[in-house]
Amino acid sequence: MRQYLDVKERHVDAIIFFRLGDFYEMFFEDAVLAARLLDLTLTTRDKGKEDSVPMCGVPHHAARGYIAKLTELGHKVVICEQVEDPKLAKGLVKREVVRIVTPGVVLDDEVLDPKLPRYLAALVPSGKGASASASDAAVGLAYLDATTGELYATELAMSAALDELVRVGPREVLVDAAQLERFAPLRARYRVAWNAAPVPAVDDARRAIAELTAYRVRDHAENAHHAADRTSDTPRARGKAEELFDKPRVDGKADELSHKANARTDERSDKPWTNELSDKPRPNDRTDELSDKPLAVRAAATVIAYARATQPVGTLPITRIVAYDPSDAVVLDETAIANLELVETLIGRRSEGSLLAIIDQTVTAPGARLLRRWLLYPLVDVGPIRRRQDAIGWLVERPALNEQIRRALSRIADLERLAGKAMLGVATPRDLGRLRDALAQLPALIELVRSGATHLDPVPALLDLRAAADPALPALAARLARALVDDPPYALKDGGVIRAGYDETVDECRRLADGGKDEILAIEAREQKDSGIANLKVRYNRVFGYYIEITKTHLAKVPARYVRKQTIATGERYVTPELAELERKVLAAEETLAQREAELVRAEVAAVAEVSSIVAAAGAALAVLDACASLADVAAKRGYCRPVVDDGLAIELCDARHPVIEAMLPAGSFVPNDCRLDPDAEQLVLITGPNMAGKSTYMRQVAQIVLLAQAGSFVPAKSATIGICDRVFTRVGAADNLSRGDSTFMVEMRETAAILAKATRRSLVVLDEVGRGTSTFDGVSIAWAVAEHIHDAIGARTLFATHYHELVALADQRPRVRNVSVAVREHKNEIVFLRRVVPGGANKSYGIDVARLAGLPRHVIGRAREIMSKLEGGSQLGSSPQLSLLPTAAPSPVLARIATIDIDRTTPLEALQLLAELKQLL
Repeated sequence: MRQYLDVKERHVDAIIFFRLGDFYEMFFEDAVLAARLLDLTLTTRDKGKEDSVPMCGVPHHAARGYIAKLTELGHKVVICEQVEDPKLAKGLVKREVVRIVTPGVVLDDEVLDPKLPRYLAALVPSGKGASASASDAAVGLAYLDATTGELYATELAMSAALDELVRVGPREVLVDAAQLERFAPLRARYRVAWNAAPVPAVDDARRAIAELTAYRVRDHAENAHHAADRTSDTPRARGKAEELFDKPRVDGKADELSHKANARTDERSDKPWTNELSDKPRPNDRTDELSDKPLAVRAAATVIAYARATQPVGTLPITRIVAYDPSDAVVLDETAIANLELVETLIGRRSEGSLLAIIDQTVTAPGARLLRRWLLYPLVDVGPIRRRQDAIGWLVERPALNEQIRRALSRIADLERLAGKAMLGVATPRDLGRLRDALAQLPALIELVRSGATHLDPVPALLDLRAAADPALPALAARLARALVDDPPYALKDGGVIRAGYDETVDECRRLADGGKDEILAIEAREQKDSGIANLKVRYNRVFGYYIEITKTHLAKVPARYVRKQTIATGERYVTPELAELERKVLAAEETLAQREAELVRAEVAAVAEVSSIVAAAGAALAVLDACASLADVAAKRGYCRPVVDDGLAIELCDARHPVIEAMLPAGSFVPNDCRLDPDAEQLVLITGPNMAGKSTYMRQVAQIVLLAQAGSFVPAKSATIGICDRVFTRVGAADNLSRGDSTFMVEMRETAAILAKATRRSLVVLDEVGRGTSTFDGVSIAWAVAEHIHDAIGARTLFATHYHELVALADQRPRVRNVSVAVREHKNEIVFLRRVVPGGANKSYGIDVARLAGLPRHVIGRAREIMSKLEGGSQLGSSPQLSLLPTAAPSPVLARIATIDIDRTTPLEALQLLAELKQLL
């Protein structure tokens, strides 16, 4: 218990899994909590005593599932193992903390989703006295995937922190203990594990990062392009390490928003797109590096220190430190990500039915993770977008080759995470075998990609697998092939890991162990013959070792040289000097074999760790290839086109389709529509039409197509021109937020206010039914004023759907407002939705018809039609006068005078006199 209490004192905020023999035990408050959360039986140590200790436990072989459940519930688990052989221990067996599992640092393949990153994040706010709600306060954000070693850091406004957390999706967020209360509003909205962690001063942070990364980051000039297009990181993420942390280089793996000054290529140029990472950054491109972001530096150091502490016996694989600015990609807030269902659906929060599920046909885990990032961080620089399009288009034109590439990729394991596990020292023999097999297939894959090139049409830069052709990789594959058996076991304790002929000690011990077992069979046969006991058996157990077992019916035949060892219910057990000597020899050989295999496997893991950055770089290159191949496959099979993406402001789509809904319908049944948005002409498109006609589908498809295009993908349309958008805003749907005390209308107004505050002329705004959460007068007034403000003050490209037909009049008052409607036909008292968007506003809402389709009772529908007829005829409901929708103007004297004129009896001269009179009245 003293050992346990010492560990608990160092890890007060964690549940201790304390190894005792074949069980992990928990004590005191840990036991009470774990028993409740894991449905375990709570017992006590020293039963009957007044100070008995609560305890519970789980078998060591089943611990992974229990640990996973605790971390999913937001708890930290400390694994305390026996680190010496109980047979050799003098007194208590020594125990040490070997690993800490937290919600953000999980390395177990059975728990990790291979297609999702597992991020640990840290937030460091500016100042100590600033209010938590101060939207202009700066905050440093860093997040690390411990399985791959990717670390990202940025600084942003406190008001944008939630949106970035939603986009990143960390499973655990760290803040300084003194700041936990300050972040209470954010914690209430982003519900994951929030834990306290010490935050270093900026100088200490820089020094800590430098010390950790100096030995990791290497300048592979010949492979500098390996991660081109790997993420949405900016050129400012790179730069010389000397400028940031004295010595180590901060690597900008995949800086594709990069080099806006020197990488932008004119659309008319015949020069191939340059690979940004193969060019050295110009000095004026590094205006916002990590060195200028002290809060980001401190957040990065916080994450690194916390994650490093979880691996006392391993080395944290920091492969890249990337500084970025969220505005260097299309800014997507929490509402836009949810309403456009980019990575999960609104209903059920499932990935199936999301936009990502449609375009993700990747066959590798790194490719899936990369494609997800591409979708959540669409690009805002034309050059990198076109490079992705070049790569995808090259594969679209070679469907047979693309299919061969995808099949080859599907046989290659997750090199990024395998490299990370080697660095952490937790790679298993099976991991090494998967890595060996993957590396062995790289040369054939490289040759396959190159086989599609011609002199006039070379392999696009993003698909160049030069990083996967590093000479260190085949050398590592050959080494692992020599050392490991063809099918290594999962656990080292299972034995049989090292290939025969690789190590003399292993071969000798194996020969002794196997030979000893053969000799035991020979002893058994000889003893049966000499004793005349046909059912004599030589057996083994962990307590007595090897022994001879004889049943009671043959005890009289037992030779005198047998030494009785144990009496059992069915007979007796004996040993002989020969059997004891053989047992000693066999067990010694097996023990030496296990020790030697463990040494050799550790050596192989260390060999992988030595070149882990090269392995990870190869994995990054394969991820780019897989993501491009996936998008090419979707484009070819679904008839997507290559959009023209430029720096203009016009968005023009011809026969555009909703990518998700189209995929769910029979082929060819989705009705395509055109769309044009231009701040200089059709800036605000007002969409009217009945419910269920397709207004929301139309607006969402435009937004999704824009994001797909800026992610570099082909899009579902006959043709498309996309002027770069800096942000995409949505105000769609109706829902309250009771946890924040917000009504449906308050949520609607908060989202609308955020749009009006942040949108720019280059933004895309999607508004659906603004003002419907309140009274008709209020709703029309708000919707009208919002539309006017967007038109007059912001100039953003906007799709505005409404049931307030009064807003159609905006097109007469504002030059850049256009009316469209979703066509409906009435036939024999039935309505038919044509799903076609046509010019002009709708003159009817068909709400009662939709209510009938929804199943409202017939008498209710009939009564509704009666009331509507009275209202349309000007009748009033109830005793109070019914106000008209818009204010009634005072009677016009001109109209009154015109009403008195008898046209048939008016002479031409009188007509001229009347005209003069009317003119005077006006």
